[in-house]
Amino acid sequence: MYIKEICLEGFKSYATRTVVQGFDPYFNAITGLNGSGKSNILDSICFVLGITNLQQVRASNLQELVYKQGQAGITKATVSVVFDNSDRSRSPLGYEDSPEITVTRQIVVGGRNKYLINGHLAQPSRVQNLFHSVQLNVNNPHFLIMQGRITKVLNMKPPEILSMLEEAAGTRMYETKKETALKTLEKKQSKVDEIDKLLDQEILPALEKLRKEQSQYMQWANGHAELDRLRRFCIAYEYLQAERIKDNAVLEVEQVKEKIGEIDIEAHRMKMETQELDAKVSELTAEKEATMGGEVKTSTQKVDALSHDLVREVSALKNKEDTLICERQNADKMERSIEELKQSIESRASVIKSAEDGAADLRKRVQDLSKNLVEVEKEYQGVLAGKSNQNEEKCLEDELADAKVAVGNVEIELKQVKTKISHDEKGLKEKTEQLMSKHEEAASLESELNTRKQEMESVKKALESLSYKEDQDCRIKVLQQERTAELELVQKYKDKIRILSAQLANVEFSYCDPTKNFTRSKIKGVVAKLIKVKDSSTMTALEVVAGGKLFNVVVDTETTGKQLLQNGGLQKRVTIIPLNKIQAYVVSPAKQHAASNLVGEENAKLALSLVEYDSELKSAMEYVFGSTFVCKSREAAVKVAFNKDRDFNVKEPCVTLEGDIFQPSGLLTGGSRRGGGELLRQLCARADAESNLSIHQKKLSEIENEIAHLRPLQKKFQELNDQLKLKEYELELFLGRAEQNEHRKLGESVKKIEQDLTDARFVLKEKELLYKNCIEKVSSLEKSIKEYQCSRDDRLKDLEKQIKGLKSQMQSASKELKGHDHKREKLVMEMEAVIQERDSMVSQLDSLRVQIQTLAAEVDEQKVKVASIKENHDQALSELNAVRSRMKECDSQISSLLKEQQRLQSRLSEINLERKRLENEVKRMEMEQKDCSLKVDKLIEKHPWIASEKQLFGRSGSDYDFASRDPVKAREELEKLQAEQSSLEKRVNKKVMTMFEKAEDEYNDLISKKNIIENDKAKIKKVIEELDEKKKETLKVTWVKVNNDFGSIFLHYYLAHQLN
Repeated sequence: MYIKEICLEGFKSYATRTVVQGFDPYFNAITGLNGSGKSNILDSICFVLGITNLQQVRASNLQELVYKQGQAGITKATVSVVFDNSDRSRSPLGYEDSPEITVTRQIVVGGRNKYLINGHLAQPSRVQNLFHSVQLNVNNPHFLIMQGRITKVLNMKPPEILSMLEEAAGTRMYETKKETALKTLEKKQSKVDEIDKLLDQEILPALEKLRKEQSQYMQWANGHAELDRLRRFCIAYEYLQAERIKDNAVLEVEQVKEKIGEIDIEAHRMKMETQELDAKVSELTAEKEATMGGEVKTSTQKVDALSHDLVREVSALKNKEDTLICERQNADKMERSIEELKQSIESRASVIKSAEDGAADLRKRVQDLSKNLVEVEKEYQGVLAGKSNQNEEKCLEDELADAKVAVGNVEIELKQVKTKISHDEKGLKEKTEQLMSKHEEAASLESELNTRKQEMESVKKALESLSYKEDQDCRIKVLQQERTAELELVQKYKDKIRILSAQLANVEFSYCDPTKNFTRSKIKGVVAKLIKVKDSSTMTALEVVAGGKLFNVVVDTETTGKQLLQNGGLQKRVTIIPLNKIQAYVVSPAKQHAASNLVGEENAKLALSLVEYDSELKSAMEYVFGSTFVCKSREAAVKVAFNKDRDFNVKEPCVTLEGDIFQPSGLLTGGSRRGGGELLRQLCARADAESNLSIHQKKLSEIENEIAHLRPLQKKFQELNDQLKLKEYELELFLGRAEQNEHRKLGESVKKIEQDLTDARFVLKEKELLYKNCIEKVSSLEKSIKEYQCSRDDRLKDLEKQIKGLKSQMQSASKELKGHDHKREKLVMEMEAVIQERDSMVSQLDSLRVQIQTLAAEVDEQKVKVASIKENHDQALSELNAVRSRMKECDSQISSLLKEQQRLQSRLSEINLERKRLENEVKRMEMEQKDCSLKVDKLIEKHPWIASEKQLFGRSGSDYDFASRDPVKAREELEKLQAEQSSLEKRVNKKVMTMFEKAEDEYNDLISKKNIIENDKAKIKKVIEELDEKKKETLKVTWVKVNNDFGSIFLHYYLAHQLN
């Protein structure tokens, strides 16, 4: 640890805030002009280190350390020293995790003085301990070696050198703590002497006097207790005698009443049986008369009706089958006729086709002749008009004039094209030379363009290789929203757990480890926190069942419990349940089964079965919940707790869902239970909240992990995307500049001229070819005009002959064609009549087939109907036979029931006589019971203790053992003891027990304080011994260090001297 920075404000000559930085870890020197404040920096360090001798900092009091002693408006001085604490091996105790330690000291004019460590207020002793732990003691007389003291140090004697080494080693801290411990030890000893004096002079004499008075009081109290015991013994004997007589009478009455009840049950059962027999006889008679008689008649009528229906349906089936056969024969005849008509149609169609083929040849011939006639006539008209052939619209002279005009136009166009080509060739040569001169500039632009495109492509590839897409920004926003929602839920559940924990403070169990390396798993915890309720509706009942045991603490063994009570530092009284020693009473499975049979399994459950717990806690849970039933209703609880039936004898404590308690002894507890089950509900709510909290914390962690994973990718994607957009924009700007470049413009001009030149040359070739064709056409027309003048008359004669011959051939061909058409029409009409007849027969055949299918379906349906009627007829016949046999059985049953009814009526009259006799016996016993009950009630009213202790009356080994002690002698001893106690009561101090307990508590309190002080003295002595040992170890280390350093120094000077 070394000084890293000093900040001064208002200290001595530093009026304003001044920060001194740049300290070296090993060696520093302060230089400057006189009066510049060099010494004040050293004084500020000593001021923070807590120097007490102000003369070392050239001041007589703290106020003089403030700038101009506070007279210049500055009323406080503050110095902060920042220490570099990166070397943890040399860090002060408790500050190993702080990379820097800032110690601040501030004084205010008027006297306030305070220290701060890392911005927090601290006591001066804490600051001193911090510096002492790293061997920094500013109050060490040798901490500062001032000018002129070096010679004094060199001339020191061995004891003085040892003192200086002790100071340098930092053992002064041990000496200071040892002196403080010795002073504390003296104070403790004076306190022990004071306690001893108080015990000897005041407490012990008073205690001895009270002890004597206590013995007298105990003698009187024992006599009084014996008197009370004898009195109770005699009263209990008297009560037991009366109770025994009453109980015997009650028991006998109950037995007789039970017999009467059994007789009533038997009589009622017999009456019910008699009524049932009457009902059965009436029912059988009515059934015989009404049901069976009517059933026989109905069955007979049914059989007759079914026989009639069967005959009718069979005849209908036969008729339908005959009709179906006839229709099928007609369909076969019609199919043969249709086939014959079809063959006739095919033969007629072949004749019509041959006639149509002959007519088609004639029609084609007429058309050809007509066409030839029109062409010849047209040619004849053209020759008359002077045309070279019949297709031309103009005469030869007009065509010749047009051809000469076309030759002139083409010649002009040829000249224009040639002129344009020469002009373009000249411009192309000039532009090409200019373009070559700009080639280098174009090459550099092209290179730069390629470079920019490559850069853009590399950014695109990097962006595509990144496993992040732009649509994942929405995912991050959704995750952030989910994180906000989860944070709110986590905070909500934390608040809920904090509120519930505050409400459940009495369930919390805190303790200190009773032994070193104590295994905390031995302590299982409070019972209420170790269970989980299966059904929330039973929480009130379970709280009542467990009672205060819910707050008991479960441990593994009694040894752990003993250690916890003695050394666990418990803040409140607790009851401990050791798992290896606890003896639990659990309701037997037989009783549980009996309770289930008595009221139903769902209406009475053992409390133990309503909670969940770890298997290792079974004995503790049986102790808490194993002896009581939880019932859904009061009726079920009364049955389980008080039922005396041997088959259902449970008699165990029961608690209802509302918290009412039913004890087998007759004790009932109930009424309002506000907030019943609230403790278990709160524990359940806290467990649910903790479970939800862990779920949402896990989900929050997953969301944060996903966000943390996506954030760097998003950042990288954004950077690359921005770079890509920038590159695209730069490329667009560059392309815009390149388009405005002169080389590019020249290149485009050259390309345009070359294209124009190519087009012009192509046009030139076309025009030359056209010019040549026009010249040839003119010469051809001139030649044709000369030839046409010679051959015109001969052609006109030939054409007239051809026209006459074609007209005569056309007339003969048309006459022959009309004969063929008439014959064909006749054949077509005959074939259409045959086709019409065939279609009519086909439609009749289709309707006949549909009719046949309908008839076939009706036949099948009729067969099914006949089979069904036959089956019903057989079944009705068998039912008729069965009814007749049942009528015979019914008659025999009625006779046997009448005999049983007569027997029951005779037995019922005998039971009624026995019941009247028992009722008279009950009235006599109840009178005897009433007399004894009055006596018992008077004793209970006069002596209330009888109700709580009557179960002990007459029990062997108890205070009411009448067999081992004669009640008559006990009555005599009672009278004698009453006389003795009346005389002793006048001499006894009845407040002595309270006075003795108070004096004894005071004595024990002083002894406890004395023991505590003695223990503190032993601990202080042990601390002093440890401080001496640490001082010796530190001095030894320092001695070795100083010995080695001085040895190396002297060796250096010795060798230097030898060399000289």
